[in-house]
Amino acid sequence: MSGARISWQLQGFDPKGTRLLTEHQINQSWRRLFSGGHIDEKTFEKAESLLDGLRPESPLRHRLGAELEELRKLKLQEQR
Repeated sequence: MSGARISWQLQGFDPKGTRLLTEHQINQSWRRLFSGGHIDEKTFEKAESLLDGLRPESPLRHRLGAELEELRKLKLQEQR
């Protein structure tokens, strides 16, 4: 991420899951995560963690899950 490193603790992201984020906060964190243009395996792991913070029936979870799947496909095509 070109100079704009995200401090997950400052953004309210807790990998242990002890702090619940709102859908709005997850959506904002998601946008920041992918806004830098540099996507690697660590980015995908953080995105998965954000998805895990959403209820299984959440429309946002379904939308972001589909977006993540598309981003993974694009990354694979880039690597070829």
